[in-house]
Amino acid sequence: MRLLSRCGIVAIVLVCLSAPLTAQLITPSDRLALTAEVYRFRGGDDQNMLVEIAYAFGERTLTYKPDSAGLTAAADMTVTIALKDSLVHADRWLVPHSVRDTSAFSQGMNLVGLYRLQLEAGDYVLTLLARDRYDANRRDSVAVRLPIRLLSTKEPVLSDVELATVIRQGTKGGIFYKNTLDVVPNVGGMFGEEQKCFYYVEAYNLLANADTSDFVVRTNLYDAVGKEIISRERPRKRAGESSVIIDQFPVKNLRTGTYSLVLSLLGAEGKPVSSSGRKLFVFNPTLGVDSSLLSAASSLPLPQYMGMDEVELDREFQWARYAALDDEKTQYGALKGVEAKRKFMSDFWRHRAPGEREEYLARVAYANTNFRVLSREGYRTDRGRVVIMYGQPDDVERHPNETETRPYEIWSYNNIQGGVAFVFVLRNSASDYELVHSTHRNELHDENWDRVGITR
Repeated sequence: MRLLSRCGIVAIVLVCLSAPLTAQLITPSDRLALTAEVYRFRGGDDQNMLVEIAYAFGERTLTYKPDSAGLTAAADMTVTIALKDSLVHADRWLVPHSVRDTSAFSQGMNLVGLYRLQLEAGDYVLTLLARDRYDANRRDSVAVRLPIRLLSTKEPVLSDVELATVIRQGTKGGIFYKNTLDVVPNVGGMFGEEQKCFYYVEAYNLLANADTSDFVVRTNLYDAVGKEIISRERPRKRAGESSVIIDQFPVKNLRTGTYSLVLSLLGAEGKPVSSSGRKLFVFNPTLGVDSSLLSAASSLPLPQYMGMDEVELDREFQWARYAALDDEKTQYGALKGVEAKRKFMSDFWRHRAPGEREEYLARVAYANTNFRVLSREGYRTDRGRVVIMYGQPDDVERHPNETETRPYEIWSYNNIQGGVAFVFVLRNSASDYELVHSTHRNELHDENWDRVGITR
């Protein structure tokens, strides 16, 4: 695996708001909220895919420190990628940002970065963590499945669709530069009524079967109930084995809501030979919301589940076992078919707090990476379960080499039930740390834990 590029940010001032400069840290009122998207393109050889991880967070969600240049902030970024619960890639970097003073802050503006690497085929779990450099307690993370499949070499095929805020002639060496263009990703795919939706996709194997005729790209946009809003076909020359496809459409005539953009390569008979799509959201206060779209969208599967098969859905529900009620476990066990499971998982997370799925899966990814024991996945261990249910402990007291006792750990949580502790003991060197005692009212309780089953 070869790292291709580091990361960076791009910032555009939209609206100026004035505020006095102080000599102290300027702490934001909004939480640090991280958003991320993943795009997959053909890699540098037949055994790898190029993966681009685009991320964004609000300019005003960082803590700023006054210095000689004005105000400086930074996000401390960490990326980890796991395959079958084994860590295969990790990196950490700073994303700095400076402004003259608080009058340069822009309302609602995001700082956008991009991280690139190459991966072989496999089913990965990607975790991206952002921490405020000047306040480590301000953090957010995103955990997503990252399936990598090598592209066909025998027929025309499309890469992932990348939605963009702008696509323009590029400057070589820039973080958003590729194929002579600067493609600034729209992370999260949200567009306002005055914007245009730009999109970028790559087509490969265009000269397969010695075909030199024009090929046709069809663009379709569907609303939340599947109604076709845009449909157009544009012929293109087969100038080479691959081609970059870019286009755009204004969103001012679209009502507020969720849409699906689908691009297709059409074959000789006008039938799609390859398709690729991406969800986007339009906010248009002028036209408002179509109420029929809202009621229909609430019954549709979440975009995260549209591409999952039944095995992948079952696996995520196993991960979610600690958040599920007994009735939900029974209901899921009785489901048949991928569509029923997609709807169940969508409803499962809709009934919980916004962002809870992302936080939960980030904890699962951490547990699987750090607490795996032989063939036992980390989320199934006692320490893994506690991390998933309660998050990272505030303090860990480790006793790995005591003379008269077996190795043990004491994890402390200061903000749960006024302060609780969990005690884990390694009874056997070939096994794992077991939970033997906790002061949490809903967990195993044994005040004699230090005298029973821990002495050598």
